[in-house]
Amino acid sequence: MAARIILIGGTSHAGKSTLAAEMAQRLGWRCVSTDSLARHPGRPWRDGPDFVPPHVVEHYLDLSLDELMQSVLRHYDSMWDAHILPLINAPDRLVMEGSALLPERIAPLLSDEVRAVWLVGSDGLIERRIKAESDYENRDASGRVLIDTFTVRAQAFNRFIADEVARLKLPKIDVAAEDLSAQLSAALHVSI
Repeated sequence: MAARIILIGGTSHAGKSTLAAEMAQRLGWRCVSTDSLARHPGRPWRDGPDFVPPHVVEHYLDLSLDELMQSVLRHYDSMWDAHILPLINAPDRLVMEGSALLPERIAPLLSDEVRAVWLVGSDGLIERRIKAESDYENRDASGRVLIDTFTVRAQAFNRFIADEVARLKLPKIDVAAEDLSAQLSAALHVSI
């Protein structure tokens, strides 16, 4: 039986959205981001005249790294039954990407129809990507503090994902490698 669902997990700024959109376009499938299903205090920066909402500022300033990790993991766990699992169980052909695709939740579902891979990278790579997207160098000191905290949490989540994928013997791709599309195709055993 051919793959029907392709899941791409990993931390923020690992390249999930770009790779999922490219794969969905090549396959002619629908693409969904778990970020669109339910929001959690995400990126603590905005473009243009928009400001970072107070609850997002408080989230990153008031919580320790352990509390930040527990908060995001609780959020992802709360999304499972209502938002993620129904899409995986639907008959549609779908590429889904997002940090909420936790290895322990996905592993029991893997089959010829449901394929998954996680993107991991070095702390330095994740930091460089976050700083580039957030325009870190042009932020004020308070903005940089929020971005620094988000970066540390993203790196910790990246290590968590890498450890879980290794523990469960699931496929992963190092995002520093060349030609991610070819690696993705090989890891998922699908032609794109």
